[in-house]
Amino acid sequence: MDLLSHSQDTAALDKPLRLVVLGSGGSAAVPDIACVTNPRGLGCACCMAAMTKEGKHNVRGNTGALLIVPQQDGSERNILIDCGKTFREQALRIFPKKRLRRIDACILTHHHADAIDGLDDLRSWTYQAAVEKSIPIYCTRTTYQNVAEGFPYMISKKAASGSGAVPSFQWHVFDETEPLWIAGIRITPLPVHHGVYFTSPPSPLISMGFLINSTLMYCSDVSFIPESTWATIAREVTLPSSTGTYSTSYPPLPRLCALIIDSSSLRLSKSHFGLPQALGTARRLGALKTYLTDLPHMTSHECWLHFCEDYGKGREPDKEVPWSSGGGGRRKEVWRKWEEGEQQGPYAHVYGEFDPVDEDFEVFTEKALEAIEEWDGGVLAGRRPWVRPLADGLTISWTEGESVDISEERVWDDLYH
Repeated sequence: MDLLSHSQDTAALDKPLRLVVLGSGGSAAVPDIACVTNPRGLGCACCMAAMTKEGKHNVRGNTGALLIVPQQDGSERNILIDCGKTFREQALRIFPKKRLRRIDACILTHHHADAIDGLDDLRSWTYQAAVEKSIPIYCTRTTYQNVAEGFPYMISKKAASGSGAVPSFQWHVFDETEPLWIAGIRITPLPVHHGVYFTSPPSPLISMGFLINSTLMYCSDVSFIPESTWATIAREVTLPSSTGTYSTSYPPLPRLCALIIDSSSLRLSKSHFGLPQALGTARRLGALKTYLTDLPHMTSHECWLHFCEDYGKGREPDKEVPWSSGGGGRRKEVWRKWEEGEQQGPYAHVYGEFDPVDEDFEVFTEKALEAIEEWDGGVLAGRRPWVRPLADGLTISWTEGESVDISEERVWDDLYH
């Protein structure tokens, strides 16, 4: 399984790269069936809004995206990131609207159902070469083995049954320590923890984040980032010191333009970052813009946005919150390291009076600010990153460059900016 480099394709790096969000929700997607079928009409505000035309930004498929890479000949190459359970319905909704059709390659983060179960729907692209004859799939050895065990016909057509109408793939197992070159761009795998296997003792389940041309980082399923992965990032991206300063290097490393990061709630879970960990990661990366993904039901798009706007204005919690990891008082650093196994308070402690059915934006924002303060101890004034919740169908565009003194104007999207 030699790595396919698409060496015949050369990216036009003077043109913006684009990333179309195909899904911004968790594994159960939004709306949640238990909410919308609640016999007493007590579904959460997010799910009930998702059932209306006005609440379209609350419809969230499994996390996934389509990276669009311009080529020197004026064409484009499309790289799918994950293909989960909701891929088909998201493609039906988003592809025609965005005038998308081809899938030139697919890269997988891990082997969970919300990342791979939509692969079977790619038969619509490859059966009888309807759009393309075959799609190259890039994944780790672990993901490949899980697909081979669960869906053997995707690996070998000899395992097919029925009519034999199955998708056609070219499988490429990549080395987690080496970058991929696809469609003329460099994609660096970033191994992160995404919960554990329930062995004795437990061992981490490894998922992949991806650093795209050292300017956008996509990390949809993460509960901890090992220091070895931070070292990989530091070899490709200019990172701030803990006081927020940037050192110059030669040759200069680019600044991270945009971060798409897991933020499944206000607290760290066994398999996902919460908001405090997502924002702590954004500060350590020095990301110009941060987009939150893996957003479950129980909190609406509008509620997340209310928090993000207030946070970006420098709002602090109304009450004094002791820093749980530092013995009280506010920290003075922009970011801190944390160890695997650190915990936040229980759900009731973090969420307090917030009621997802009768959603109060002010209560949510206050609880979010308290959770951030308690986990991270505050940050230097004026160092709050630009943060927004992702929405399905949103397109992020960015231009590249090497200077660390670059503006947010280098990154834009078709919803907020």
